[in-house]
This record gives sequence, structure tokens and C-alpha cells, in this order.
Amino acid sequence: MERVRVLLADDHALFREGLAGIILNQPDMQVVGEANDGLEAFVKAQELKPDLILMDVQMPGMDGVEAVRQIKQILPETIIVMLTVRGDDDFLFEALKNGAQGYLLKEIRSQSLLEMLRGALRGEAALSPNLAGRVLSEFRR
Repeated sequence: MERVRVLLADDHALFREGLAGIILNQPDMQVVGEANDGLEAFVKAQELKPDLILMDVQMPGMDGVEAVRQIKQILPETIIVMLTVRGDDDFLFEALKNGAQGYLLKEIRSQSLLEMLRGALRGEAALSPNLAGRVLSEFRR
């Protein structure tokens, strides 16, 4: 079975290491690279051509939202799921417009995260429930 190639982009090394540990234990996924900011994520995405990128929203230099826009222009097939600390994130709609397949809160449990990521790889939207509600109400406006 071909394993899903994952790139992790987050400016907090400890958080990246934690994510890498979770993914390492999955028989269907492997971490192929890590990036410390949006620009590094953009460069490594071109180099590694991952299937899935887990991208922090707020990073120094180029943020995750801009990185999504640039990566999707050159690698439209790559699935990108955003990770954020705050649920009231102003970047939610911009990230989705830029091509993100999901937007998850960092408070998520690892099991839910993995389910959401596998869903995103199947073409489903990976959205934390309270963020999904915001998307719906914005869409209705």
C-alpha cells in the first residue's frame, strides 16, 4: 500500500514533533518533511511533492494562508489542512478560498485529527464542528 506523504508546517518545533509522532504510528502515512514557516513550506512542497500538508495558520514571514495560495497554484492536487489555535480565526474563509481542504483547531484529539485527515484525502471537508457552523452561516448570508 502506498503511504500518504505528509509535510508538516508549524513554527513551533515541539508541536511539529508531536504531530510527527502521531503520524509515524500510522501504517498509511509518513512524514516526508517539516517546515518552520510558510516560505519554507512553499519551497519544500515543490521539492517533496507531498500528498498532504498540515499547515499552521499563523507563522512568521509568510503565513499559512498565503502559503496555501502559492502552493495550490503549483501543486493543485496537494491536499492542505490548516491548523489553528483560535476558533474565531479571521483567516478561515481566506484559507478555504485559497484552496485549503480543511481548517482544524489545535485542541483536537489525535484520533479525530487522523479521521479528519483521512476524510480530507477522500475529498471531504475537514472542519472542526464550530468552524463548520461559521462556514454555513457565512454561506447563507
